[in-house]
Amino acid sequence: MDTNTAANHAYSQSFGAYNINAIREYLKNPTEYMSNLFNTEYNKYSEALIESVLREIDEYYINTKDNILNGIPEWNKLFENYDQLSLSKFFHYLSGHSNSQEYNSLREAVPKYDLFEILKDSNNLLGSFIIENPVDFCNLLCKSLIESLTNMQTTWINTERFIKKERIQAHLETKNTLMSYWDRLGCSARCPLCSSKCELPDDGHTQHQVSKHLLPAFTGVCDVKTRFPTLIICTEDEAHNTSTWGCNEDSIYLPLTKFLSKYHPSWLPFPRSEPSDEHVAKMRAIWWKLKDELCEKYDMTDNTNPLWGPRYENLIPE
Repeated sequence: MDTNTAANHAYSQSFGAYNINAIREYLKNPTEYMSNLFNTEYNKYSEALIESVLREIDEYYINTKDNILNGIPEWNKLFENYDQLSLSKFFHYLSGHSNSQEYNSLREAVPKYDLFEILKDSNNLLGSFIIENPVDFCNLLCKSLIESLTNMQTTWINTERFIKKERIQAHLETKNTLMSYWDRLGCSARCPLCSSKCELPDDGHTQHQVSKHLLPAFTGVCDVKTRFPTLIICTEDEAHNTSTWGCNEDSIYLPLTKFLSKYHPSWLPFPRSEPSDEHVAKMRAIWWKLKDELCEKYDMTDNTNPLWGPRYENLIPE
């Protein structure tokens, strides 16, 4: 996930989802919110990945034992006409790698229960031995394999599974290095008007970028004299044409471009575009929900258009 995608994802999980608690966290500190969001989702992904790997091993023991038990009747039918058999040929029969006529007459396709991977090393070492009574030997071998697999499975469940889980977790934590982690969070600069976080990598760039600008009032921007909250999105024409901006009460308030040129040149050129109706509605609905607590927090005087309530408040899910 690149930083642009990460920033947009953080927006979608907070403002985009009308998640009021997440919005509060975003407004408090977008970078910290992104960090917490990333950690939460990465932990979920890691846990799902680890459980998937461990479940494959769990299923291996179960399926291997089932395959052996299900294969015994078929193998016994293969061996019932033999008084003796070389171990090498015996293993070929069990593994489905024999080309004998008897074998092919019993099996028209590749066998379902194939022990080749389990037995190939034993075949290399012991293939020249002669087996007396192959049926009994097959039953004894299968019993021994089942017992061994059961013991291995018990050890896996009681001890090895936990150890393997810890090792995979450690590997994933190491892989998720601090450098790659901060690369995902990107630049920590925030729009000087609405405090939306820059979505570019932390690569020393000289011009910041934000796709989703907010209402400046969300972070306490208001008229210095009336204390009325600034309820326009900072890319709107009104922000460029009629509003003036300053750093504090003692500042000389300037038109937007001059203000940025003097105090925040890395945010120039600043975008100028009318936001979509959907984005405006979203910002107004969220403001209506949070306006009382934000006005109290930043000592603003609420002069919100009362028509915003019936028009937008239903957009916020209960």
